[in-house]
Amino acid sequence: MVPLAWAFRLAGHEVTFAAAGDALAVRDAGFLTLDAVPGLTTARMIADFQEGPAAERLQQPREGISPEELEQIKPLVVAMWDGYVDGHVRLAERLRPDLIVYDPIFTAGPVAAAKLGVPCVAHNYGVGGFEPEVFDRAPANEAFLRHGVTVPKGVETIGVVPSSLVIGPRPRWSMRYTPYNGGGLLPEWLLDEGDRPRVAVTLGTVVPETHGLGEFAPIIEAAEAVDAEFVIATGSGETSWSTPLPPNVRVTGWVPLGALLRGSAAAIHHGGAGTTLTCSALGVPQLILPNGADRHINAETLAARGSALTTLIGDLQVPLIERLLTDEALRATAHEVRAEIEALPTPAEIAAELAALYTPDALRPAVV
Repeated sequence: MVPLAWAFRLAGHEVTFAAAGDALAVRDAGFLTLDAVPGLTTARMIADFQEGPAAERLQQPREGISPEELEQIKPLVVAMWDGYVDGHVRLAERLRPDLIVYDPIFTAGPVAAAKLGVPCVAHNYGVGGFEPEVFDRAPANEAFLRHGVTVPKGVETIGVVPSSLVIGPRPRWSMRYTPYNGGGLLPEWLLDEGDRPRVAVTLGTVVPETHGLGEFAPIIEAAEAVDAEFVIATGSGETSWSTPLPPNVRVTGWVPLGALLRGSAAAIHHGGAGTTLTCSALGVPQLILPNGADRHINAETLAARGSALTTLIGDLQVPLIERLLTDEALRATAHEVRAEIEALPTPAEIAAELAALYTPDALRPAVV
């Protein structure tokens, strides 16, 4: 949401984020931010999910899931977040925004909009989406019942992928995906041009934190046999390895993904939406090793488009990495997808259209 929020600010609107946990990092992008769930950590969030009534079903493997099965579990996914809704709604009621832009998986946005009588817009973040109609189905409707409101009618969605990657109904607005990976002090070695192709490797921020660096072991084992430089970004400050690394593997802490990818010939990653779309926006061929949530869907969609390869991390073999680096059709399709993304309206153009949905009063926030 940061590029769109920047566009609002540059157009003269006031922007405030209501967020929690790791999402509070949005303050580093220069925005006023309110903490809706003080003390929330990733570990606590995962524990909350594992104790939920639908946890067992939601933890089942997602590979090969049919569209019908996906629709059945969507209300369960929405309900996972219900324990965090009321804090966000309380802040929105005090803030009294003129427009609410919300994560389509999270009912806090439309609940607050219904209570305040203001428009709201869903901001999607991947190839799949959650249509507002999902909130009409139990248990996704629990927050609406609890707050005594109904789902707002006519809620529209902002999509951030080109039409060739869209799953399900096309959104009203398709916006150019502009990577935002946070700021940071770049290590100077990112500017070095080696004599071998560089491969960026990440498994996101959650997996290394919850499972440790051992999750990278199959990738490191395969990488030793490939004539390339591998940079493993752990997503944290933990970079120590229990055994010696091959000379062509570098393990580093967090670095802005876009900066790492701009000097990389390819990427190997877990299939998270942000990583997948950052690679796509930069035209980088991808090898996706999905490990839960919506990541199998992202992997299968890009593999079908021809801009990514995919397998499970336990099945990773050296020839697949070599193909990632040498398959010209894969690289050409990745560049096609990049061109499709660059042809979409910018966040500034979308912000101008969204501003027409409301008439803001002076000094009142435009977006939560």
